Amino acid sequence: MKLSNKHLILFVSFVLVVVLFVLYGINYPLRQVAAKESVNESVDEKDKRVINVSGLGIIKASPDIAYITLGFVTEDTDANEAQKKNAKQMDKIVAAIKDLGIEDEDIKTVSYNIYPKYDYDRNTGVSKIIGYSVNNSVQVTVRDILKTGKVIDIASENGANTSGGISFGLSDYEGYYNNALKAAVENAKKKADIIADTLGVSLKLPVSITENSGYQQPPTVYYSKTMDWAASDEAERVTTPIESGTLEIRASVAVIYEY
Repeated sequence: MKLSNKHLILFVSFVLVVVLFVLYGINYPLRQVAAKESVNESVDEKDKRVINVSGLGIIKASPDIAYITLGFVTEDTDANEAQKKNAKQMDKIVAAIKDLGIEDEDIKTVSYNIYPKYDYDRNTGVSKIIGYSVNNSVQVTVRDILKTGKVIDIASENGANTSGGISFGLSDYEGYYNNALKAAVENAKKKADIIADTLGVSLKLPVSITENSGYQQPPTVYYSKTMDWAASDEAERVTTPIESGTLEIRASVAVIYEY
């Protein structure tokens, strides 16, 4: 018997309903099991007994590297002349620093500016340019920290008339930081042991460890040195004393123990 289009559509719809019903019946037990497991996991997480502790590690070290910022300021009524004079003097300063054994890659320009100088007429309220100022500064990395004072003196003797300051650091900062991080973890474990012992419970393995401190090279000691440009040539020359002090490297962690 030939089915009409209407009957054919009804038949196909019926078959689809039956197939969906069968599939739903097959998957229903699986969904129930999954739901039950999800509930059990939520209950287990909620019932977990944990101890939250933080740990701090501090390592002290003597700096072995220095960063000096110094330069030269030139003034002239002509901008081009001011630039030429500045370039000539900076070449002399840099050459003298290199003679101390400082490598080319340890000297870099950190600032170069040209500023117009104005004269303000109070009577007319008009400002006009009367000259130009050129400021050129370099950062010198001193890997032999005992040469720090000598670098400052040599730069001063060769015309440097500005100083941005000195900062100190560690060439192997990461190694010191890792030691501080280890100390922080041990500090957290010690706290957790004390808490667990006091409560009369036994610690399990950590379920979470978070490093709260970040890797950062610290510019620990920073100050500007006022250079005495008017000092007499007959004055006794003494190497500028520089004290690098001690660096403090810190690391911290947050640890969750289950018991």
